[in-house]
Amino acid sequence: MTDTTRQDFLDLNLFRGLGEDPVYHPPVLADRPRDWPLDRWAEAPRDLGFSDFARYQWRGLRMLKNPDTQAAYHDLMVELRPRTVIELGVYSGGSLARFRDMAELMGFDCQVLGIDRDLSRCQIPESEMKNISLREADCSDLATFEHLRDLPHPLVFIDDAHANTFNILRWSVDHLLHEGDYFIIEDMIPYWYRYSPKLLTEYLAAFAGELSMDMVYANASSQLERGVLRRSAPKA
Repeated sequence: MTDTTRQDFLDLNLFRGLGEDPVYHPPVLADRPRDWPLDRWAEAPRDLGFSDFARYQWRGLRMLKNPDTQAAYHDLMVELRPRTVIELGVYSGGSLARFRDMAELMGFDCQVLGIDRDLSRCQIPESEMKNISLREADCSDLATFEHLRDLPHPLVFIDDAHANTFNILRWSVDHLLHEGDYFIIEDMIPYWYRYSPKLLTEYLAAFAGELSMDMVYANASSQLERGVLRRSAPKA
């Protein structure tokens, strides 16, 4: 077995995102009028009245990133000014468009690459693909990532697919990440810690001296909790 196909880590979880419909739909209030009369102000419901997660969108493309996560990524883009952002798990493509737009607004060049085993749900119009590339591939096959070796740095690698995560992380440390680059595991670190604490602790410890957890961003949102990792040593 070659170093690009070995699998030393068991998958702790397989997570495919929330919702089958990638199209953004404005919130619908089913149990109350949108225009609430002010002479009944004190009686107005205090709950939101709809699923807030479903309303997150960028330029009409649904996103599975909450506002705290969006703010953290904004701050990381300001600080790092990455030349490449890679995201595993494309869904509607909303976050890819947002990363591209943030870089343009901040005045630096950044190529954004989305990888997913099924790109049929991507909603980015062809006219909006500037600086965005898509690749349909399976994350369980490490050969999928070979073409990433020559991408420009600084680089942010986001795992939002949650398939083969730690083998991809191992490959990235060995072949891709330079000092200061980021590997971010969204959503699942607290979940893994709850159900597989021993394995998760062992897996992360295997990267001691190569990666560190960036505490500026690691607790910035529930989706990023303890999953923001930075290459802490020069690439060999």
